Parts: sequence; structure tokens; C-alpha cells
Amino acid sequence: MSEDIEFNVGLIAVTMRPEDVDFTGVSVASGRAGVEQSGRLREAVIESSDGLRMTVGCTVWTDGSADVQPLDFLAGPDPYRRLEAAGRMTLGEAAAGRRVALLRTLKYGDRGYPTLASVTWDDLNEVAGTDVAELLTSHGAVAIGEYGELKGGARQHAGHPAFMVDEGGVEAVFAAYATTRVLPIMKRFGIERDVEALY
Repeated sequence: MSEDIEFNVGLIAVTMRPEDVDFTGVSVASGRAGVEQSGRLREAVIESSDGLRMTVGCTVWTDGSADVQPLDFLAGPDPYRRLEAAGRMTLGEAAAGRRVALLRTLKYGDRGYPTLASVTWDDLNEVAGTDVAELLTSHGAVAIGEYGELKGGARQHAGHPAFMVDEGGVEAVFAAYATTRVLPIMKRFGIERDVEALY
């Protein structure tokens, strides 16, 4: 059996299982009240330097849809529990054998907890502390660009950051998940940092 694939995205460690397994669950595309179906799942363990440990799965479902969803929250500070409700990512079909994902990012706002927000490449680079386009390419993304360019005919979010993977591009998907879902909570993305406490 092959070895796990391990890599880091900033202070996030990702350990990806080497093979897909059979899985039964509810796809993001069918909604939270959707009917269970079977699929092929690739699991990864995500750990952060501040104590998060959780498993997430990238699944290709029998209905043709694909997504990333949290599976088990094993440990970590309470803010990361937000991932159980808002930590899902969809992968839309593009050209034959390829999928496109929009890079929306969890961001803190007036509600006091993070929600998915549209961001720029500069925002993504700030969250990741590195060039996200280069990061995703280094992990196997086959194209980087605007959503409308990569997913022909897309009107909503057409000018927003996105990436494309082929069937073997799961590593890039987990790198994107760590960048857009986990790092924003760790770094409290969206909360002003220029107010310093005086002692």
C-alpha cells in the first residue's frame, strides 16, 4: 500500500491518504436534506499549530458532483467548530475529466463568526502568507484564473479567483481547503489587526 502524502500550507499540516475508498453520504449539491448516495472519497487529516485536528473528505459522487466536506472534528479550539457548518467546498465539472473550484474564503464580519466571502488574489495571498496561485500549481492544479474563464458559461462570481484540477488533482484541492477554510480562522481574517492593546 502507498504511503500517505504529507505537506504544509503555512502553519497547517495536511496528511492525505494515498487512495480513494467507498463512501456513503449526502453530497453538497443535493443540499443538507438530500438523499444519501455512494461515492469515492479521499480522506485527509488537517492539523494546525494551535491544536486543530480534523478529518475532511474529497468525494466524487455517483450523481457526478464532487465536493470537500468535514468528516470528523477530533480536537481544537472552539472557533474551528465553525467548519462543521460552513466548511464545505464544491468542485464543478469543466472540461472532460476536469473540475473547477471557486476560491471563496471564510471571513469574519459583523456577525462575530466567519462566513464564506468573495475575495481577491491579494486577499488569498495575505491569508496564506504566500502566492496562492503558485501554491496550488505546485500541488497539482492544472489552471489558475477567474472562475468565468475556467468554467465556461459561469455568470455568478465570474471574475473571482478559481482553480482547475484533473482527476488526480486532489492534493491541490486539500491545499485550497486549508487556505480558504482553516487559515482564515487561525488568522481571524477580516478582523482589524491595527488596534493594539495598551498595558
